[in-house]
Parts: sequence; C-alpha cells; structure tokens
Amino acid sequence: MALPGYSQQTGPFGNKPLRWHLNQDSTRWLALHTYVQLWARINSNNPGTRIFDNVEKTTTDISIRRFRLGLQGQLTENLFVYTQLGINNLNYLSPRGTSADLLDAYAEYRFSNALEIGGGKTAWSGLSRYSAPNTSKLLSYDLIFLALPTNDETDDLIRKLSLYAKGKLGRLDYRLIMSKPFSVQNSPDFDPVPEENIAKFADNASGRLYSGYLKWELDGSESNKIPFSDGSYHGGKSIMNIGIGLEFQPDALWHLQNGDTTFNDMLLWAVDFFLDKPVNKGKKTTITLYAGYFNYDFGPNYTKNIGVNNPANAIDPAVASLNGPGNAFPAVGTGESFFTQAGYLLPPMDPSGKMGRLQPYFSFQYSDFERLDDPMVYYDMGINWLFHRHLSKLSLNFQSRPVYRVTQDRTEVDTRKLMLVLQYIIRLE
Repeated sequence: MALPGYSQQTGPFGNKPLRWHLNQDSTRWLALHTYVQLWARINSNNPGTRIFDNVEKTTTDISIRRFRLGLQGQLTENLFVYTQLGINNLNYLSPRGTSADLLDAYAEYRFSNALEIGGGKTAWSGLSRYSAPNTSKLLSYDLIFLALPTNDETDDLIRKLSLYAKGKLGRLDYRLIMSKPFSVQNSPDFDPVPEENIAKFADNASGRLYSGYLKWELDGSESNKIPFSDGSYHGGKSIMNIGIGLEFQPDALWHLQNGDTTFNDMLLWAVDFFLDKPVNKGKKTTITLYAGYFNYDFGPNYTKNIGVNNPANAIDPAVASLNGPGNAFPAVGTGESFFTQAGYLLPPMDPSGKMGRLQPYFSFQYSDFERLDDPMVYYDMGINWLFHRHLSKLSLNFQSRPVYRVTQDRTEVDTRKLMLVLQYIIRLE
C-alpha cells in the first residue's frame, strides 16, 4: 500500500495547488484552498442612517468581506467530498470573538459523467449562473445580488440543506436540486406579522424548494466539479454558453388581503448568457460578457433591501427612506429585471508581465418591481489590477444606487447615493 504523499501539479497559470495524493496513480487526493477578501470603503449613507445613536451621512471603514478555508477530496474513484469554513462581513460593528461558520459540507457519488448525486449543506442551486458564484473569481468586485433572491431569508450565505443530481449530456450541463430551506424565523430580517397587500416570507413555511439550471455549452466546456461559477478565465479558455433556470417553493410567503391571510408560492425563473473569449492571443486580451433576464414572483409588492457588509446598524424612522440604513437598496423583488456585465482584459503592462494587467468592467441592473413606481437602476464601474490572475488582485469599484421616498400615493426615486470600495483578494489553492 502506498503511503500518502504530498504533491503539486502545476495549474493552468503556473501556480501549484496544494494537493496530497493518496495513492500511486494520483486518482485519490485531498486539496486545500483558502482566500481572504479585504475592503477599504467610503459610503454615502442612506437618509436617517445612525451608527448606534449617532447620525452619520458618510462612513469610512476597513473590513474583511470574506474569509474562506476549505478542504476537498476525491476519496475513491467515485466519491468526492467538499467542506468549507468561512465568515462574511467582519467589520467594526461585528461582535467580538466572531468565529468562522461551517458553510459547506457535502458528499457526492459519481455514476458517470452524465450523473452524479450528492447531498449535504451545499451551494448547489438552480436559477442562474451566478446563483452559485465563485466569490474569489468574479469579474466585478462583488456578487450579482439579483441572482441571490433568498439569501439570508431561507439560505445560509446562499447554502441550503439539499439533495442534488448533476452531470453533462454532451453539450448540456445540468443540475437539479431539492432543498429543505432554513427556517425563516432565524433570518435577520424576519417579521412575523403579515402586511396588507405586501408579501413576506411566512413563518410557518415548511415545504421543500425545487430548483434547476440547464446550461448549453456553445463553445468550450466549464468544470462542474464544484457548484461555483467563475466570472472570468482571463484568456485561459474560450467559453460561450446560454442557460435557463427555475426556483419554486409552494406557500413560501404570505400577505393580508382585506384582512385575511393569503399564502403565495415563490416562482422564480431566469435566462442568461455568458461569454469569455480571447480577442488577441498575441496581446493576451480577453472580453467578458454576461447578460441575464430574471422574472420573479414572490407575491404582491415584495421587495428585499440588500445592504452588503452594511456599515450602519440603526435608522431614524422619522426621516428614513424605503432603503433602510447604510448602503441598502431594493435589489430583489416581484417583477422583471435585466442585468448585464462586461469587462475587457488589457495587455500586460510590461514585457515581463511582472507588473500585472488591468481589467476595467461595468455592471448594470434595471428592474421593474411591482412595488416601486420608478424603475430600480443600479450600476458599478470599476477596474481590476491583476497581479496574478484571481490569485492576487486589487479592485477599485464605484457604485451608484437609488434611494426611494415613500409618499401617500407613490414610491419613487428621491436621490442617488454612492459607495467607493478598494478591495484586495489573495487566494491560495
């Protein structure tokens, strides 16, 4: 019997992943990965924002947006396991002694390339490409919030307790998932009182959630070893695909209609397109494009405000907007949305490539939510400085978001607020 040994195999960009081979022919192995994502930020706060008892119009802070430590392994020729610890949004408002959480813990069995079945706490999900994003390998500085419609409602950082089947049938890459959603009572936004004609997640929802995503690989092929999708391959591959996804949970939400409690099914679907293609192989330039259409039905007038890594923790209700405190805005809701994102990888800044490369990008969301009289328009503009692809990169991002004022007859855009983020990611894999 061969003794377990440590070995490194050079990756596609010259890096050597940390991998321990467990047999002579290297078909069984364990691999370690870790990364940290650091933010320095200036945020123009929403109206009425307070930090405890102090009014703050602008907040500057430094935070750990994400930390991950994971171990994955091919224990037999057919059995794969994946575990990951992590923490999100460790900022100056976080409680002392904040510890890492168990984010992923699942196992899957491979019958063939066409069928693998697994289960556990996992990010395998349907709906869209970026409903399970690879957060250290994105094109922009952060997530597409629209693609994560139930995050922190019935998900735990997009993870659920699930059984799933996945595989590839020729050019068709598929995933089908059945999940038991986490209890909404433990959500930080839980409100146990239903409202008249405004849907909320119901506190007695006990059903299952069903989701799936079908992706047709028009050009190239992407790995489906883990659920997370990359935002750009930086010229390492030529990829073009189109996908369609669905998410459904019966009686997931409720509202009052003329004083009577009415339950609403959650039915969400999306169609999206992804392109990552070298433009000039000599100059090593690459274009990246993503576009998606999202149709969400949560019930009447549902909206969800998202304030990622929120730098505020209180609000003055007398002057508050619909957005809530800090940097929150209505990113998800019942209605139709369009999202697009594009980037361009420029040639190396010096002949040796040691200075790295620049990658400007742009993201744009247009949403026609049922509750809002004015469309929700959000955009990011930024640039990545890639010292070593996704393994070491610095990003500068400018965000513009709308602030909604609620009057007796209308919910309309009153002003716009800005956020500037300087981010650094370092990854070991």
